[in-house]
Amino acid sequence: MSLGACALLGLLGAGCGAPSSVDGWAGAAPELESQRAGAAVKVSKAVGKKVYVHLMPWFETRATSGNGGWGIHWTMANQNPDVVDGSGRRQIASYYYPLIGPYGSGDRDVVEYQLLLMKYAGVDGVLIDWPGTINAFDYPKNRANSEAVIAQTAAVGLDFAVVYEDHNVTFAYNGGFITDKQGAARNDMAYLRDRYFNQPNYIRQDNAPLLLVFGPQTFQSPSEWTNVFSPLSQKPTFLTLWYESGEAGGNAKGEFAWIYPDFTEGLTHFYNNHPSPLKFGSVYPGFRSFYAAGGWGGPTWEIAHNGLNSFNQTLDLAKNAASINHFQINTWNDYGEGTMIEPTREFGYGFLTSLQQKLGVPYSQSELELINTLYQQRKQYAGDGNKQAQLNQAAAALAALNVTQARNILNGGGGGGTGVSITNGGFESGMTGWSTWTPNNTAGAAFAETYNGGHNSANHLTHWSGAPFETWTYQAVSGLASGNYKVRAWVRKGGGFDMARFQVKACTSCTFAFTTLGTYGDWTQVETPAVSVTGGFLEFGFHTRALTGNTANFIHMDDVSVIKL
Repeated sequence: MSLGACALLGLLGAGCGAPSSVDGWAGAAPELESQRAGAAVKVSKAVGKKVYVHLMPWFETRATSGNGGWGIHWTMANQNPDVVDGSGRRQIASYYYPLIGPYGSGDRDVVEYQLLLMKYAGVDGVLIDWPGTINAFDYPKNRANSEAVIAQTAAVGLDFAVVYEDHNVTFAYNGGFITDKQGAARNDMAYLRDRYFNQPNYIRQDNAPLLLVFGPQTFQSPSEWTNVFSPLSQKPTFLTLWYESGEAGGNAKGEFAWIYPDFTEGLTHFYNNHPSPLKFGSVYPGFRSFYAAGGWGGPTWEIAHNGLNSFNQTLDLAKNAASINHFQINTWNDYGEGTMIEPTREFGYGFLTSLQQKLGVPYSQSELELINTLYQQRKQYAGDGNKQAQLNQAAAALAALNVTQARNILNGGGGGGTGVSITNGGFESGMTGWSTWTPNNTAGAAFAETYNGGHNSANHLTHWSGAPFETWTYQAVSGLASGNYKVRAWVRKGGGFDMARFQVKACTSCTFAFTTLGTYGDWTQVETPAVSVTGGFLEFGFHTRALTGNTANFIHMDDVSVIKL
């Protein structure tokens, strides 16, 4: 977040309701995940610099908020996520939309999804925007969400540290929740000492726990920070925002860069000309805040994303700067400011695949899509204990970099089975691997596109035309072992069709077995009937017909998979 926005959001927190009660704590660390844990393996990469990502833990849905409402970071002052458009997009306080939809930051499945994506993109650790321990506003919920993230970091194979929001102390003081600002901050340090700093995967820099502060904004003299750190037998390696270390004096060991309107000019000056014992670089995709549109006010300047170009520019600067051995990606998920790099409808997996390529990570979008499949199946089979146990195995396999094992488990879908390799099932390579047949020269109604986003990534198959059409998009595979097979896909459909079938056959002269497709406002998984394969051949695809021209007739299809039962 920007400094101005940080102050703004804290003030708005006063409108979040009465303070919550804080659980008592007696030095116990957050309980680590064990059910899903495996032998996590670090991802190798060609670039030796440490790569961290800044995570916001403040998002809530009706299901996760504890009060039945949407969190303010999805609503701001005037947005209503219960309003849903024809593409399934909820009205949220952002110009950008998460690929999995708006979520709760403490949702265990969401955390697993986010951390695995970070891992396979080449990220070494997560820097959590940490609210402190004061019983005020939404601080307790944000801290609980932070600890839900921390609990899974080791199982996935990531390190973590915190970015302290010292300005929260001022907001709580002004709101009458505390009377001693330095005392509250000392309590925060004791909490970090007893709960976080002693964990084996807490990031240590120069043999001390790493601690960043977003500012400082409340404590702006060296003597204040000496007092704040007095509960610690070992002071942390303490980094302030760039050009702010003088406010902490000798307590500060360096500075970290952030987002500013001067873009690469400011970053270049910080890297090349600003003296500091330890500097963390800043990588970000752009800046486009929703605050004014959301009724909050705040910064109106912008840094254009220009597709992936701004991200790649800041990434190249940090990667190549001789004075920088660590950089922070700002941010994973600040939707209010448009600085998120996690998968969205607008950018797909683009920021993460760019990171993979520039860091020399031996993975690609395929693994990122597989992680999304894990998340989707977590939700689809939420009440199925046996299926969740299988998904635990898939998650552990991904943490251990056993991608083939994870893929075999996940390609089995809800009914078990083994996945079969097909070509371009997610349409990320356009129509490669797919053929189109038409009886009336309307093959142009079948095409791959990014409109309203794909199921797991940017692209999907579309059947659409403003004129009447009939088209059949299909693929054939051969060399299959004998047995029973189904085909699965994700579909989004509206309007009226005379025929809309998802069909399959096991020989060229066989009659198709098919599922008639209904109307689906959001992505819905469908499957064909099972067919018996004896000659190694399977043909499958989508056959649609609209006898009346209507621009409201559309069908989107994505993530096709063939399953041997």
